Amino acid sequence: MAALTRDQVIGRLAAGGGFVEEDLSFADLSGLDLSGQDFTHATMTRANMAGANLKGANLSEAYMVEVEANGADFSGASLHHTFLQRAFIEGALFRDADLSQAQVLICRAKGADFSGARMGGATLIDSILDHATLDRADCTGANFRGATMQGAHLEGTVLSRADLRKVKFLAATFKDVIDEGALFYGKKPWSGHTSGHDYKHILPYFQDD
Repeated sequence: MAALTRDQVIGRLAAGGGFVEEDLSFADLSGLDLSGQDFTHATMTRANMAGANLKGANLSEAYMVEVEANGADFSGASLHHTFLQRAFIEGALFRDADLSQAQVLICRAKGADFSGARMGGATLIDSILDHATLDRADCTGANFRGATMQGAHLEGTVLSRADLRKVKFLAATFKDVIDEGALFYGKKPWSGHTSGHDYKHILPYFQDD
């Protein structure tokens, strides 16, 4: 089945919506109101979602490689087990969204807002999260290995058992971070103290160094 075009998407929205398992590859969805829509298992390779309203949308297990979603609003959306790779999500809003078990790999998320997001078990390896906000986000068991988080803001963030090895935290702001069992080389930037743990008791939660 051919991928849906922008006009077809707009027509589908007028008819009540619903995009479960649809192919939206290369579709121009920029600026559209897609709030509350169901994109479960949808394929969205290189779709343009810049500035789109996806509040409360269901994108669980969607395939979103190289999507352009700068400035999109995913507040309250479900991205559970969603696969994003090399996606552009700079300035996007993920407030109170569910990103549990999501794969957010090598993505550009400068200035993105993850406040209150549920990110347990998510993988954000090598992503750029400079100046992102993660206040009150639950990142239990998340893997941030190799990510860049310069100037990020983390207040009340749960980082328990998170893998933060090789993360660049230059000029990041921390307050009331919960970090039980977190993997981090050297001094933790939010406390200034070295844990002294070798973390072997946590593995195999994480890949070998």
